[in-house]
Amino acid sequence: MYELSPPAIYAHESVMGEPRYRARAERVAAACRNHPQIVTFSDAEVPGLIDDREILKRRVAMGTLDHVEDPVLMFNTFRFDPEGVASAEVLGQRLAEMERGGGHVGEALSGRGAFRWHGYNQKGDCHGADKVCRPCWRIHLQQGCAHRCLYCGLGGLLVAMVNVEDYCRHLRGIIEAHPWQQTYLLDDDADPPCLEPELGVLGPLIEFFGTLRNRYLIIHTKTWNTEWLRGLKHNGNTIVVWSLSGRTQSELIEARAGTTGQRIEAARVAEAAGYPIRYKFKPILPVRSWREDAAEAVELALSRTHPDIISLCSFMWMDIDEMKSRLAGVADLLDPGFMEAAELAREEVRDTRTRPFPLQMRAGIYDHYLTEIRRHSAEVPVSLSTESFEMWKHFGEKLGMTATNYVCGCGPQCVPGATRLVDHPFRVAVRKPLDFPGATVAIGE
Repeated sequence: MYELSPPAIYAHESVMGEPRYRARAERVAAACRNHPQIVTFSDAEVPGLIDDREILKRRVAMGTLDHVEDPVLMFNTFRFDPEGVASAEVLGQRLAEMERGGGHVGEALSGRGAFRWHGYNQKGDCHGADKVCRPCWRIHLQQGCAHRCLYCGLGGLLVAMVNVEDYCRHLRGIIEAHPWQQTYLLDDDADPPCLEPELGVLGPLIEFFGTLRNRYLIIHTKTWNTEWLRGLKHNGNTIVVWSLSGRTQSELIEARAGTTGQRIEAARVAEAAGYPIRYKFKPILPVRSWREDAAEAVELALSRTHPDIISLCSFMWMDIDEMKSRLAGVADLLDPGFMEAAELAREEVRDTRTRPFPLQMRAGIYDHYLTEIRRHSAEVPVSLSTESFEMWKHFGEKLGMTATNYVCGCGPQCVPGATRLVDHPFRVAVRKPLDFPGATVAIGE
């Protein structure tokens, strides 16, 4: 696992009361450089941990902090029994009322959010025209990250769930009830390989998917840590997707993540062990050297590995002022032309998820990456990730795909080797009206 010195480690009483779960927490604690003692807590003590121990104090964009530490580690369990689910709901309401710890971290603190429905581009999705994505169930084991990327707000606290055996039993019910969903993305707000293999949770999940037919786990990561994957019985049913960035971004802005070369080497190790691999150049930050860095990263990735899909996504999700705040410490690294374009486009992009850069600037990034990719491979499918319908209309012909049939790194029908979707992703995705323990609805009905 990563070399960590967490300020504190907490474990829920349900973790410390079960020998298998306790051993997982203790292995991680023993592997930490500062060997902190594990503090046991109950649900009733969570508000006190927030108020008195300030476990959420540093859960802000890393680039806004004077000093960035490793996150506080917390071990918890998902509550699948009716009594546990009921108590978790009460705690979740209290967290929301406090207006801190709400959202996904609130779910993790209260043992909820194991499975989350995202009705992207369906009824109830207020960002439907502004973010092309596919409706699906997403699955979760962690909340938070140790990578310290300056633009990210997922540091400060990392909550890891340890009852993976129970988890897999309930996940089987989700899978069996939704035959149209063939892949399941794990943790879009965490990076689970950071604590492995000491935590010993990701391996059992991978081997669970290894027993299934035509159902795949997708692990989305920036990690360098894949050697431990070699001996697992995955049967090709786990796809590992790397968020890849150029040299400058990976080394100076994503400090604790793997560098460009380290991520590609980690992908090579995984591919050699039989895992399908993919890349997302995401988020692409326009640093001054972004064009040269892109050429280098693409050449290295395609000369050393064989991804079956590559996706592209520029830096987005915030306005220019927020971006400048998060990246103030590295402002001199950013391309002045892009920053000027973002300033001039304030009103144009104000109500979009794709801000701060206007369409023509983002399209220029995608054109450059596509040219570099095609320099090395004419066959690998290239798509856009979480981009707008407007960008798809502008760019789809160049990619040979549409907003409806494109394959991407983590789409629910994007199985290994797929080059186009067979079914309409917005029509076949039907959430069964069943009450799954631990399941929540993030977007849509």
